[in-house]
Amino acid sequence: MKYTVTNTINKPLDVVVEKFKEPEGAIHWMEGLQKIEHTSGTPGTLGAKSKFHFLHKGKEMIIDETILVQDLPNKIKFGYNSSMGYNEVEMQFEKIDDNSVKQINNSYFELKGVMKMMGFLMKGMFKKQSLKYMTAFKKYAEQ
Repeated sequence: MKYTVTNTINKPLDVVVEKFKEPEGAIHWMEGLQKIEHTSGTPGTLGAKSKFHFLHKGKEMIIDETILVQDLPNKIKFGYNSSMGYNEVEMQFEKIDDNSVKQINNSYFELKGVMKMMGFLMKGMFKKQSLKYMTAFKKYAEQ
């Protein structure tokens, strides 16, 4: 499953990228994220690995993150492994003008087990969650 969602952030590109790179910043805009545990590499660099600890509906979920491409301020690409499957997220930032940035999220999923069978039916839910995170990041970046 693949999809793309976008939004516009009303801040300069350098401000948006710095907010996105903040080591613990995602805790402020990823609903349910409790902590980020860096496991290898230098945080924010190519090949760095982390564990994201989420609490969702009273259940803990751990997602392993690897940085696959690091070309900020233009883009960064992450690989995520969890019990549901594998996910890649490429986040692009395009300068619109001196005070606004287009944020583009290209997502790809390979789901496992029951999720694989339900994935097609749940595409809208996945897009909605990605857009929810992007909207929360927009609010965080514009503060």
